[in-house]
Amino acid sequence: MFTRTIVAAAASACLAAAQSSDSEHTHAAFAFVRTGERTPILRNDTQILTTVGATQMHALGQKLRSKYVTGAGSIAGVSKDVLDNDQIWVQTLDTPYLVSSAQAFMQGLYPPQEASNATEVLADGTSVDYPLNGYQYASIHAASPNDPYSRLVSGTLSCPQGQADGLKYFTTPEFKAAKGANEDLYKKLKVDWFEGFAEQDDLSYTFALELADYLSYQYAHNSSIYKALANDSDYAGVYDKLRYNADEVAWYLYGNTSASTADSDDRAIGGKTLAGSILHSFNQLLPEKTDSENLINNAGQTNKPSPLTFFFGEQDAMVSLMSLMMLDSQSPGFKSIPPYGSAMIFELFSTGDSAEMPSDPNDLWIRFYFHNGTDSDNEPLRSYSMFNSGRSMTDMPYGEFYTILSTIGMQGLSEWCKSCSSPSLFCIGADGSGVTLVVPTPQERPKKDAISPVVGGVIGAVVSLVVAGLLFALAMLLAGIRFHRVEQRLGHSPKSEFGGFKGSAKLASDPDVSLSRNAVPPATATSGIVSFGGDHKRGHERVGSWELRQKEFGKDIGEASPRSSFEAIDAVATRGVESHDRV
Repeated sequence: MFTRTIVAAAASACLAAAQSSDSEHTHAAFAFVRTGERTPILRNDTQILTTVGATQMHALGQKLRSKYVTGAGSIAGVSKDVLDNDQIWVQTLDTPYLVSSAQAFMQGLYPPQEASNATEVLADGTSVDYPLNGYQYASIHAASPNDPYSRLVSGTLSCPQGQADGLKYFTTPEFKAAKGANEDLYKKLKVDWFEGFAEQDDLSYTFALELADYLSYQYAHNSSIYKALANDSDYAGVYDKLRYNADEVAWYLYGNTSASTADSDDRAIGGKTLAGSILHSFNQLLPEKTDSENLINNAGQTNKPSPLTFFFGEQDAMVSLMSLMMLDSQSPGFKSIPPYGSAMIFELFSTGDSAEMPSDPNDLWIRFYFHNGTDSDNEPLRSYSMFNSGRSMTDMPYGEFYTILSTIGMQGLSEWCKSCSSPSLFCIGADGSGVTLVVPTPQERPKKDAISPVVGGVIGAVVSLVVAGLLFALAMLLAGIRFHRVEQRLGHSPKSEFGGFKGSAKLASDPDVSLSRNAVPPATATSGIVSFGGDHKRGHERVGSWELRQKEFGKDIGEASPRSSFEAIDAVATRGVESHDRV
């Protein structure tokens, strides 16, 4: 179904097929997984995980099970058959298809168990099995946009500054050039392929992400559209070009930081936040933590040490982190949107005779793997060097890894809130304004008779409102205060001398969002891929909505910058990329 592959089979002979050493011991793994295939974002309904997507997630779970749970190089102490939720942290957003992706993955990681492992014998001698042939129930932490944990999965969510920085691309000469160069391409598309969710005028490079997202689903599930794009000579190369354009737009929205010497690019806020989560996850396992006390105790970070950590999200954070890690220096294919079911995997390991966690962090190493969602199930994970350290240097000392990620990563909630100028409720006071935000860790439980500061604040606010309401009602009763409405007729509304938000009409100069740092284009409060119109709330939306871009930039916004898709990573296989497999 998908044609993009990260490494060609013909190039595999050039890879260094290094086998896992008997003296190598894995201590932890962190994986950020892109959702399995889902229904298109543009549809006016709740996006769901498709059967193809569920299969992708289940297969990936099985693959990582064979590596980290049951394989020769598995993590010492991790339960092999019965799921222990204290050993695994699964984080995602409360978007249905992301939660389903996590569930399908965990079914592969810890499949249903036979009665011998899943049966409990009660006091009266009765044997009870778990339902569904021993189905194992994983704890999945799903954060809403109002939850501080949501930023860990999608740092651009509720981050106006990051969204605005990405949207600047739609004002550049490069964009305008690319839009003009692709006009004929988008004119070839049939509007009925989008089932009423796009109009003819909407078919342009401006919405390359949305259109490619929709057609990728149609290509896989609609036989007539598949035949047209795959076999009709009139559409030769059209489908590949559409995906190429989507890759290009995503790179400029979320990445494009590798050539920069500064790490202040807010468009990559998702990757920066993810980098902080990776570092925090590993540091919790160290005997002598290298985290600062502020990072460990910062609201929105879990203090639970877990040998296995899995985040499930969308392409925004992955593209950002790939850019920050300078993976495109190995291949321009890393500038592409990772296919459904892809994963970025970071492995913490040591060498030597002892399988115990070293007391000295300098004895630890980090290895990075990228799993392409189009790889076959039996294809081993492939490692890649990080931060432009050379193609043969696939293993990095943990101390060096820590130093780099500490520089580019978000060091907690306060820094994220300040960088984003976020209006989120959980940011109130996080910037040092004097209000204390309390987010308990999963292990913390309030004392039976204790009231937390948050609950106390809510109670105080409610009491204040009730008292104010009673006083106002008393004033109305005793002082004769009354309200009446001034009726207006259509076409006779009072006019103001000025338009805009202070008058009867909105001026073009009135921004939708007030941002700091002179960020020009306004942005939505969501990220991901966005809708084509209406107010319907969708799953994981992209920076800059369909309506917002048309309103702010008009019909003449455009861009360009030739790049390669994940197919181009084939070339990197001939230049020293190593394969590590311990199964």
